Amino acid sequence: MSAVRITRFATAVSEITRNAIVHGGGGKISIYLDGRNEYLRVECRDQGPGIENVTLAMSEGYTTAGGLGKGLGGAKRLSHGFEVHSAPGKGTTVSMSVKL
Repeated sequence: MSAVRITRFATAVSEITRNAIVHGGGGKISIYLDGRNEYLRVECRDQGPGIENVTLAMSEGYTTAGGLGKGLGGAKRLSHGFEVHSAPGKGTTVSMSVKL
């Protein structure tokens, strides 16, 4: 994996981790390789208030905390695979991956 790819993915993981702390009150992170050792996968799960509208939250410039609004969408752009599962009152799980 190139140094640029590692840095990009580390930035994505950092942003999602920060979101879990700031918006979700903390959470758990799992890091693992897929079955064929082709992708490094990271899952960040929190039990916070959840995201009411994931599509809106992923849009460029959308913010609930006065930031730049690049968090979720930016993390997606820096990853090869990216999924968000969330529901109001049930927390948020973000799964992301990078090809090795």
